[in-house]
Amino acid sequence: MRILADPFQPTANWVYVIIAMAVLHFGFAIIVTPLVTVWYQSTAVLNDPTLADALIAGSTPAGVRWNLAFFGVYVALLWGLMRMLHGLPLRTLIGPPATAIVAGLKIGLYLIPLYALLVIPAVSGPQVYQNLALVDWVLLLPATLPLLFVQISAEELVFRGYLQSHLAALSRHPLIWMLIPSVLFGLIHYDGTEPAYSAWAYVVWATGLGLVCADVTARHGTLGPALAIHFVNNISALLVVAADDWLYGAALYIWPTFGKPWEPWIPFEALFLLCLWLTARLAIRR
Repeated sequence: MRILADPFQPTANWVYVIIAMAVLHFGFAIIVTPLVTVWYQSTAVLNDPTLADALIAGSTPAGVRWNLAFFGVYVALLWGLMRMLHGLPLRTLIGPPATAIVAGLKIGLYLIPLYALLVIPAVSGPQVYQNLALVDWVLLLPATLPLLFVQISAEELVFRGYLQSHLAALSRHPLIWMLIPSVLFGLIHYDGTEPAYSAWAYVVWATGLGLVCADVTARHGTLGPALAIHFVNNISALLVVAADDWLYGAALYIWPTFGKPWEPWIPFEALFLLCLWLTARLAIRR
């Protein structure tokens, strides 16, 4: 973890942590909200209001791509914060690039069979239905995958790259630099439109995923493993088999939830997170 934390030592400051989180939160709203508002008033949307619904729900391939592209705003804001607060380039958050790339590719190869075991039974479920023709889905991947990588990169750069590394420079206690970023990562996944018990169950799951990414980042010393875990996970959840609640328009298959609560899946998801963590740890050690 010191590889990522050491560059922050000269400028590490609790006040900077608060400023950075505030800028990222409010800056995103300040930039994106006016753009979306103007778009809502455009002729295209006024003539076809379903376009607005598609953007909000991510129920079409274009709606998914726009939602993913918005995450680039976080990357741009973080780039500015790194320069102004710490005098460091954004790539500092990743660690040695070659090492990060090799680790990311290795972990990705280890995770593909694990996710295949998850996806194949889901696709064969009686309620799952095909959303896009296979040819259309494949043709959309060159446009969708880079934007998906932007989305997961933004989250990893913020929570593991910046927040975890910055906190590790301020405190050597893992409960500080691992748990705080993971809990915050979980909280951003809270969905107020869901029943409270289901929404908080998903927050707990996202916090667990954050802890997995935090652990492999600390052990490897680069962001490569966390990027790979997050990327493979979101490919599976958004592009292969997606729940029909949000960002499902670019998925090959859709799993209808029928408004049912999410928490009955907690034991299965907890076991899967454990397998994910062990697989990633095994890949790092080899």
